[in-house]
Amino acid sequence: MTEFKNKVVIVTGAGGGIGRQHALEFARRGARVLVNDLGSDVRGEGGGPMADSVVQEIRDSGGVAVANYDSVSEPESAAAIVEQAVSEFGTVDILINNAAIDFVPSTESDLTGLDFSDFDKIINVNVKAPLFLSKILSH
Repeated sequence: MTEFKNKVVIVTGAGGGIGRQHALEFARRGARVLVNDLGSDVRGEGGGPMADSVVQEIRDSGGVAVANYDSVSEPESAAAIVEQAVSEFGTVDILINNAAIDFVPSTESDLTGLDFSDFDKIINVNVKAPLFLSKILSH
């Protein structure tokens, strides 16, 4: 089993689902984890303490983690995610680009019910965000 002792990991969309599992497993293996999540639903709407819950679970297990609520969908807020990880932990070793949203209307079986503003949100989170974060970390 690979260990990640003292590695710093950013996991986006880590408040639930597979992102949560990534955060928990990296922490279990010794990583220090920045848990990024808006606390929103799969459509990117709403907000809540999902990141806090994951951080608390990691800390309760003896791990090290901090919560982050910045959006991955804009370059400035993506930069804030990286800045917080560096401020808290000194570096970033691993990035898990997990955040994603889905706007296909539940009453539609195809994309014809999707409006352009929803499509832009999908592109920003699902396509551009990994580029923003990866580019920031490459400098």
